[in-house]
Amino acid sequence: MPDEFIHKLLLEHTEVQALDWQSDSVVSILRKRRPPFQAAILKLPLVDLEHVEPFLDSPVSVISNFPRIGKWSGGAIEQCEAAGKAWGQWVVLLKAISSDYPETTANPEISFSRRALRQHSRVVGVSFVFDHLLLVHHENGKRLRVALLYEYDLTGDDVRGAWDHLGAFDVLLKTNPNGSILPEAYQVSEALGAKVFGIKDTLGYLARGKF
Repeated sequence: MPDEFIHKLLLEHTEVQALDWQSDSVVSILRKRRPPFQAAILKLPLVDLEHVEPFLDSPVSVISNFPRIGKWSGGAIEQCEAAGKAWGQWVVLLKAISSDYPETTANPEISFSRRALRQHSRVVGVSFVFDHLLLVHHENGKRLRVALLYEYDLTGDDVRGAWDHLGAFDVLLKTNPNGSILPEAYQVSEALGAKVFGIKDTLGYLARGKF
């Protein structure tokens, strides 16, 4: 049986007319003003390649992971994108419901930072370790692990939490353009041997290439 809580949440979306569950994890979403599409909904602490493989050659347009604290492996992301499937947390599915092209839906927080880093003149490539941890390949031959964190006022505890959740990183990129990076965040980052920046300073750091 499909998850009743998830079923209820989907029906509350203003664009959803009806739901037709194909299995416990795959639902066809009938929309009021746009064509229906299918979505796979997972509930995992870590989405890996083995979890998305069953949907790669299916009619599913979006693969969504329900837990807010869940994360995606780089391998799973790579295969979803190669197969033309949207991927991400719950917010991506909610955005897809309102989209003319659900399969192209992305988390804007991640996609903006990823694009900005990839388009940098001194960056030769960007890949995913996890959905919020990017591996940036610099023209100087170095590789930087850049963690993405969306917080209004970034604290030292936020920095430590990101380190625990994502593993070691070289740069913590504050993706929320509002708010500030508090002094304690800089102190904790320095103690961990990392830098903490907003997007502008991250791009400047890459431009200098002295790391």
